[in-house]
Amino acid sequence: MNKEATINHPQHDHDYSKQIAAIRSDLEQLQSDIGALRDEVAEDASARVKEFTEQATLTLKDKAEALREQSEKLRQAGEQRKEMVASEVQQHPVASMIAATGAGLIIGALAMWAQNGAKS
Repeated sequence: MNKEATINHPQHDHDYSKQIAAIRSDLEQLQSDIGALRDEVAEDASARVKEFTEQATLTLKDKAEALREQSEKLRQAGEQRKEMVASEVQQHPVASMIAATGAGLIIGALAMWAQNGAKS
C-alpha cells in the first residue's frame, strides 16, 4: 500500500462532533429521566406519608376513645368501692375503728422493724 494514500485516507475516519452531540443528547435525556424519577419518588413518598399520618391519626383517636372508656369504667368502679367501704364503716363503726387501729399498729411495727433491721 502506498504510504501517501494511508496518510491522506485514514482507515478509521471518525466524526467526533457527531459522537459528542450524541453523548450530550444522551446526558440531557438522562438528566430529564432522573428529574422525572425524582418527582415521582417525591410524589409517592408524599402520598405514603399522608396515608401513614391519616392512619396514625385514626388509630390514636380509637386508642384515646378506648382509654377514655376504660378510665370511666375504673372511675365508676372506684366510686362503687368507696360507697361500699363507707357503707361498711357506717354499719359497723366500732369494728372499723378496731380494724383501722390494728392495721396502723401492724404498719408501724413493720416500719420500726425495718428501720432497726437496717441499722444492724
